[in-house]
Amino acid sequence: MDRHASSAELKAKAKGQMLGKYGTLVPAFLVVEAIMTMINFMATFSLNTRTMTGLTVQFVIECLLQLLMGIFLAGQTYMYLNVCCGGNIKISDVFYGFGNHPDKAILIQLFQLLLCLVFFVPLFICMVIFSFVDVSVSVMILVFSITFVIGLVGGTIISLQYSQSFYVCLDFPEFTAIQCLRYSREIMKGNKGRRFYLAVSFIPLYLLGLLTCCIGLLFVIPYANTASANFYLELMSYRNRHNK
Repeated sequence: MDRHASSAELKAKAKGQMLGKYGTLVPAFLVVEAIMTMINFMATFSLNTRTMTGLTVQFVIECLLQLLMGIFLAGQTYMYLNVCCGGNIKISDVFYGFGNHPDKAILIQLFQLLLCLVFFVPLFICMVIFSFVDVSVSVMILVFSITFVIGLVGGTIISLQYSQSFYVCLDFPEFTAIQCLRYSREIMKGNKGRRFYLAVSFIPLYLLGLLTCCIGLLFVIPYANTASANFYLELMSYRNRHNK
């Protein structure tokens, strides 16, 4: 009976594919983290975040960093697809996006960022209102909790819906950024629950990684990324079989 691969099967496959590749995947992850941390520090170390102006500037900087991260995500996606397909990988693969349509990577990331921010608008509005209006702590906590949950749920749905955009961008280089987003939305119809379950299944490993002073995360994150790449490849394989 033709069916989708389970999360356990995708993870087992990822384990086999990663054998002998940790020596490249871990340093590659550290390179991206080091670059992003350094840029963030240089851009914000002199900011006074106790003022509204400082907070606003910090928010803008964080948004710009997210756009830059989109280019790195394209490179990481390229690297993990190579891992899953048995290709050779190099640490420099994380910079692949800078030389291959970085504009598309930025637009894909920008679109997702804007959509996620839309769901957090109620929370931002409440923060502004409560800075001018005196309300009880219990009311404030209740309103913040409700608006935060709205943002979290909405942002999660958006993330799942467009989670395959960077894979599509690499698989179909002729697509525009909007076409990549639309195609991701199309192929994720009926599959968002599976993708969510795969992500959630790594939570215990992430917690264990945190307990090891984050050292364990150096291995968990590449593992999760490889399983995610397998999810895309399996999704496309299933789709191609049923479209014949």
